[in-house]
Amino acid sequence: MIKIAYVLTGIQKPEYLNMLRISIASAIRCMPAVKIEVVSDIETADHLVTNHVIAQENVTVVAEDVPKKYSTVEKSRYLKTNLRRLVTGDFLYIDTDTIICDDLSDICPVSSVNLVLDENCLLTEQEYCEMIRSKAAKVGIDLNECTHYFNGGVIFAKDDEKAHEFFRRWFEKWESTHTPKMPQDQFSLNAVNMEMGCIGELDGTWNCQLTATDKALPYFRNVKILHYLSPHPYSIYRLNEIDLMRKELTADMIRSSTK
Repeated sequence: MIKIAYVLTGIQKPEYLNMLRISIASAIRCMPAVKIEVVSDIETADHLVTNHVIAQENVTVVAEDVPKKYSTVEKSRYLKTNLRRLVTGDFLYIDTDTIICDDLSDICPVSSVNLVLDENCLLTEQEYCEMIRSKAAKVGIDLNECTHYFNGGVIFAKDDEKAHEFFRRWFEKWESTHTPKMPQDQFSLNAVNMEMGCIGELDGTWNCQLTATDKALPYFRNVKILHYLSPHPYSIYRLNEIDLMRKELTADMIRSSTK
C-alpha cells in the first residue's frame, strides 16, 4: 500500500488544517487501508495530537524540531525539502489543497523523484513564464533555460540514494536562496533538477491543477489528484473561497467536499 505524506505547520490559520482534513478524508475514502504521515513542527504536532484533530488509525503525526529562526511558512518549506530524511520508505507527498479522486497504488514512477509539470504544461506555454523567471532571478536562480518546470504539489520519492541526494541539495539550494518575503521552494526544486536531471515526469492526472489555464482539462476525466488552490481570482473551484475554508467545518461538510 502506498504511503502518503503531508506537511502542516502553524495553528493560526484554520484554512490549512481544514484543507488537510478534507484531503485526508478523500484519501481514506479511496483507499481505506492507506498509511498517512503528517509531518509537522513540534508545536503543531502537539496541537494535532492533544486535540485529536486528525485522530484516525491510518494517520501518524511526525514531529520535527524545526529551527526557531523560521517563520511558519518557512517551517513548512523546511519540512518539505527535508521530507526524504524524515519519512521512511517510498512516499507520495501531497499538498493539503487537494482532493484524492482515485486509488493511488498503481503509480508507476519512472525515476527516483517524480513530479507533474507546473500548470500541466511546459514553462514556455505558461502565461506567467516570464514572471516566474523574473521572480526566481531575484533570489539568484536562473530558470532561463528551464522548459520542464515542475510543480512541487505532488512528489513521489523512492527511498534510494538518488532521491536522498536530490532532497539534500534541494534543501541546501532553498536555504541559500530564499528570503522571508520569497520563501518559495519551487524555484530551488527546479534549479536542482536542472543540475541533476533526475526528475521523472508523471502525467497530469497525478496533479491536475485547476488554476488559471485550460491545460488541466485533458486530465480531468481520469484525475487521480485534484489540486485546486490558486492565487488567481478566477479559478473555478469553490474550495478556493478562503472565507469558506476558515469556517468550523463539520464532518458532514468535509465528507461532502470529497464527493
